[in-house]
Amino acid sequence: MRTPRPAALAVTAGVIALVVALPTGVGFAAYKHDQSSLRSLPKNTTIGGLDVSHLDKAAALARVRATVDAQLNKQVALVVGSRTYTATMRQLGVRDNATKAVDTAFEASRRGSWVSRSWHRIFGGHSHPTVEVALTQPSKTRLQEIVDRAVKENTVKAVDASAYLSGSYVSFTKAKNGVGLDKTAAMAALVRSVRDGRPHEVGLKVVKPAVTDESLGTVILVHANANKLYVYKNGVIARTFGVATGTNQYPTPTGHFEVTQKRFMPTWYNPHSEWSKSEPETIAPGPHNPLGLRALNISAPGIRIHGSPADYSIGYNASHGCIRMHNSDVVQLFPMIPTGTQVFITRVGPYRALVKKTTKPVPPVVDANGG
Repeated sequence: MRTPRPAALAVTAGVIALVVALPTGVGFAAYKHDQSSLRSLPKNTTIGGLDVSHLDKAAALARVRATVDAQLNKQVALVVGSRTYTATMRQLGVRDNATKAVDTAFEASRRGSWVSRSWHRIFGGHSHPTVEVALTQPSKTRLQEIVDRAVKENTVKAVDASAYLSGSYVSFTKAKNGVGLDKTAAMAALVRSVRDGRPHEVGLKVVKPAVTDESLGTVILVHANANKLYVYKNGVIARTFGVATGTNQYPTPTGHFEVTQKRFMPTWYNPHSEWSKSEPETIAPGPHNPLGLRALNISAPGIRIHGSPADYSIGYNASHGCIRMHNSDVVQLFPMIPTGTQVFITRVGPYRALVKKTTKPVPPVVDANGG
């Protein structure tokens, strides 16, 4: 190790003596200079990467604040079609600690004694603070609010194909595609804008209807009293059949129903109604079965669209609520109607009672829950 030269030792010792000699005029001057220096930051002090050397607290905060405010006022942008959704970082809830950072720098510059601080000012050292300025993350809630607004304003619901009774006949609403915005993709684009400060675009997606024109397909319309059954295919009447519907005592229910079950060569089970007390417990499948050769259960309790051996009753209000058809007609109808087919029943025209055309009594005919 090299031995310090006498001249260097003399200078160092002289400075120490000068600094610590508080009772002397020079020492007092050094002390006063240190105290006045505490009002500003030392040379080479940085806050948030900005040089704030020799600035007092107000000036240092103003310099840092100007840069931080520019960051907080930076806009982020989500672009969806012709709409742009913007917000500043400040509006997204981002906050800074600029004031605390400036305070920290001043606290660091004042550490130690006036002697050590004076030493560093004269000979340099580590008394100049370096303090970072922190920004908080954007509020997830506020980001979500922007995404939710974009979703709401850019969503057009798909229109399902539908059938509805309009007057005495069925009308149809055509299916239409909708458009929508993917929430996850929109949030990802917004976060990218937060990171790089550039607008980011998200495209709209096509939303298909749950019920298309093709899937709506078949619809049944029954005119009770007029005793007609219409089969609609793709919005137009494809077939018309004569039927028998309920009497005044056992009316066919009106409303909107659907086919719940298709029965090939059905067995008739006695419903134990007032009118069926004299009937057997079951009647096996066949041409003389009260349900005929085919039956379609619908969602109206106990009501069927079915064949019947009582051909003479077709065209009249003659059943116990069910919708009877000629066996030949129900065999044609059966393959045309999928399960789930909508069924509309309405009353049209005057009641048509079954009229006896001979002096012979008309034989009684029963059906599932009607006659």
